[in-house]
Amino acid sequence: MIVRNWRLKIAALALAVLLWVTMRLTDDRVSRLTIPDVEVRVEQVHRDWFLKEAPLPQTVQMSVSGPQGELVRVAMSQPAMVIRVDSVLSEDSVVTLIPDWVSNVDRSSVTIENFAPSSVRLLFERNKEEEIPVSVRLRGSLPDSLAMVSEPRANLLFTRVRGAASVVDELETVFLEPFDLSRLTGSGRFDVALDTAGLGGLAVNPVSATVSVEVAPKQSRVVTLQVAVPGGGDLVVDPDTVAVTLYGAGELLARMDSAALGLRVVTAVDELLRLLEEAEDVRVPIVLSGIPQWIEGVVGSDSVSVRREEEP
Repeated sequence: MIVRNWRLKIAALALAVLLWVTMRLTDDRVSRLTIPDVEVRVEQVHRDWFLKEAPLPQTVQMSVSGPQGELVRVAMSQPAMVIRVDSVLSEDSVVTLIPDWVSNVDRSSVTIENFAPSSVRLLFERNKEEEIPVSVRLRGSLPDSLAMVSEPRANLLFTRVRGAASVVDELETVFLEPFDLSRLTGSGRFDVALDTAGLGGLAVNPVSATVSVEVAPKQSRVVTLQVAVPGGGDLVVDPDTVAVTLYGAGELLARMDSAALGLRVVTAVDELLRLLEEAEDVRVPIVLSGIPQWIEGVVGSDSVSVRREEEP
């Protein structure tokens, strides 16, 4: 019966398989073997170029001849076609495959006869290196007790970028990682990394900068501004002046020229005249202009009344 002495029978079977494999591997008869789907890969390209796309095709068929046992070893070794490009003559190149590029094969015991197809197409693009301006990005708002004194600046004006020429040519600036103003407790110098996530594999050097941020306690200043009405003429604004509270760093408030500020009626004169045909006076919004960077302006009233001037 099959189940009787099953351990002995399994051992005998294993020994028979081992003997068969050993005999096949030591068989010196010359045979030919075709290996399909040998991977084609490019592992090295001249530094002035890069491989734009995967080789076409990405696999080839390889014919090998030699002792049958050695052919078995070749098939089991997963050979690959490894191309190293020392020079590029054309962006669109056709490369003829040679046996020297095959890896994982002991060519002293077998002969690589041919490949199908016998060549592959490689598409290259030239690398380019250029200095690109670095830009600071801010996010969040300062704590209510602080005001910015000046524009935060990085000690790094340019960074050297290397990569595909088509990508480098379109790059206008390299941003730093957003700097969070809400975490500031005072002035200082902070290390910030460049944001390379969206650069399409470009190499960047250096990859960080020091950002200087100067802040001061927030102060306030009140100025009174005349309200301008479009068209002027016989139109009267009531009130004709409105108080504006300015918030910012003390030194910025002190040197700010209030004459550069302006309050004006937003509504166009034609619309004002049309509205005044239906009513003696109309309430219209006003807007503040001329506020310098890092200063905040709060208008005491967001609107004024406009009427026609009464004739004497």
